[in-house]
Amino acid sequence: MPDSTVLLPTNNRPANTGSSMNDDASRLDGIAKVTGAAKYGRDVYVPNSLFVAFVRCPWGVGELVSSNRDAAMKVPGVLDVELTKKEGQYHGATVGHMIAESPAALSRGMSELACRWKRREAKTRLAEEIGEEPPIGEAAAAALAKGSKRLEADYSTEVQTHSSLETHGVSIDFKSDSAVVYASTQGTFSVRDGLDERLKLKRSQYEVVCEYVGGGFGSKLGGAGKEGITAAMIAAKYNRPVYLFCNRAEEHLDTGNRPGSRTRVRIGFNDDGTIVGGEIRTWGSVGPNKSGGGCNVPSGRYNLGDTKKAHEDVALNAGMPRAFRAPGHPQGSFAEEMMLDEVAFACGLDPLALRLKLIRSDAIKEMASLGARQIGWDNRRPTGSQKGVVRRGMGMGITSWGRFPAAVEAEVVINQDGSIEARTGTQDIGTGQRTMVGIVTSSTLGVSLDAVTVRIGRSTLPEGPGSGGSVTAVNSAPAFIAAAEDAKRKMLEALTQRMNAEPGELDIADGVIRRGERNAVQWKDACAMLGNAITGKGVNNRATVDADKTTGNSGGAQFVDLEVDTETGVIAVRRIVAVQACGRVVSRKLAESQIIGGVIQGLSYALFEDRLLDRVTGAMVNPNLEWYKIAGPCDMPRIEPILWTKDGTGARPLGEPPTIPTSGAIACALFNALGTPVRSLPLTPDKVLTALGSGERA
Repeated sequence: MPDSTVLLPTNNRPANTGSSMNDDASRLDGIAKVTGAAKYGRDVYVPNSLFVAFVRCPWGVGELVSSNRDAAMKVPGVLDVELTKKEGQYHGATVGHMIAESPAALSRGMSELACRWKRREAKTRLAEEIGEEPPIGEAAAAALAKGSKRLEADYSTEVQTHSSLETHGVSIDFKSDSAVVYASTQGTFSVRDGLDERLKLKRSQYEVVCEYVGGGFGSKLGGAGKEGITAAMIAAKYNRPVYLFCNRAEEHLDTGNRPGSRTRVRIGFNDDGTIVGGEIRTWGSVGPNKSGGGCNVPSGRYNLGDTKKAHEDVALNAGMPRAFRAPGHPQGSFAEEMMLDEVAFACGLDPLALRLKLIRSDAIKEMASLGARQIGWDNRRPTGSQKGVVRRGMGMGITSWGRFPAAVEAEVVINQDGSIEARTGTQDIGTGQRTMVGIVTSSTLGVSLDAVTVRIGRSTLPEGPGSGGSVTAVNSAPAFIAAAEDAKRKMLEALTQRMNAEPGELDIADGVIRRGERNAVQWKDACAMLGNAITGKGVNNRATVDADKTTGNSGGAQFVDLEVDTETGVIAVRRIVAVQACGRVVSRKLAESQIIGGVIQGLSYALFEDRLLDRVTGAMVNPNLEWYKIAGPCDMPRIEPILWTKDGTGARPLGEPPTIPTSGAIACALFNALGTPVRSLPLTPDKVLTALGSGERA
């Protein structure tokens, strides 16, 4: 357990004071969320709705040999059963669906359907399906031979399911000539674009609404998905509202995952830690679709000499990958950071000193040096030097993320009563889009945040990007700055005429119209002078992003301080310092929250999360949040986010990069404490004890 005497993870962080456009603002929707006033798609039960559930394969590979449709149809309230496939290639694969008047009828109907399956042989383990590894290539072998030392090691990670609090699905309020689609999605407009033919309505006749989302992490990026498409077709067929949301088990089985990986390292290096080259081969477990298992190593963050890369996706009979917060990067970072710690140990070098030698980015080197001072790296004990029962370890890792331009349209409306609306159809998956838009709008206009109402998450509002690839704030902020500037310019032009002022004489500051150096008119009085509401418009497109070099990439460094009990194998992470480049921070609290959340997800990945498949049947044995372990409150260390704003004036990505290095940094800290590496995630007690048994036990 973490030391109860230390400050709480949410303690004040004075180092970040003054780092943002608004240090003090809390989430605009915070009260709505904690009181239950916020309504998610899953909360929307439209009167007269039909309820739909999928018929799913219960095995890794299963053949549907019989079912009793007639019995299911006799259940009061069951309207239809459609079975469209005879085989499922993974546990949870859909082979049809059932429609009923109520959840109770749906449950009874599924029971009466009495599907009988013939189980086939399933592929369940990545290591067993890799097959014979080809020999190392000539160029890699030549590079490997140049080093005075070499490292040959295998690193592996297990599948991580998304485990979103709100499961996947839609609730559709369908009428004969209109519809409202309440979707849990990371892409309001991608859902809209996939439903025209399914709803049998014109684009102008339906609206997608996504006011709140209970998490996604990438799994809700793919448009309407099978849930939305199926519900839309049923709504159009029956001319009725439809409700279709996955249950918790289905969420684990069939809504995507971060694929498992295996990384085989064969590299040569010299006594001073210089890596001359070699080969890194990776494999990813990808389910029946045979793609999506990329493992980002070498990452390019370090100078690894002439190191060759080879990758292969391996098909298993299990749920398939989907985008997952920094796809491929945490797997690769775990292997890369552990590899570097093992190189440092073999050379008798400090792992930080080795990294400072190999890191390509000068900015990340600075961040690493700052993080080391903050964690107290000078107090780190040499790897393998401890002999007690409870041992202390420190480790580190670095991160980076690119920028991805996306088109955004923004509107800022100034009404005659003084109220302001900021409008975007882009959704908020929990990152704080509402608050970010409100802060940018109010700061640019020169008014208080409470004067702004932010409207988001509707396909009838100005178009914006999906929430993936850390693109939302980076691309929305410039668009809303432009929209607010446009509205401000139009308002001041109108007031200049009404107040007989000279062009450029008026300005807005702290909610007051200023004329030169003096206050002239209060905000509401000035708005009342307008003849009509004023609408400012702004856009962000690839050209503007490419021209704005301040909206750049994001780098960072993380440091971990942990304890491990060598008698039980239990790891207690005490403290994590996360230095993250943010550029121009819009909201200090949101930025800190993003970093903390990424670290928590990385910690959970490192210590607990593991999809377990029955080796014989291929069925997932832990499709729930009781046996599929994720980090809880008692597992939380003190997390210290440090907002690095040096040399950056534009917003930078914050969604993905904070979760990339955490698992590798924790594994390196464990290596430091034990003196022997644990090369497989999650870092469970049994693996710790096995590593101690294979090395020198205290």
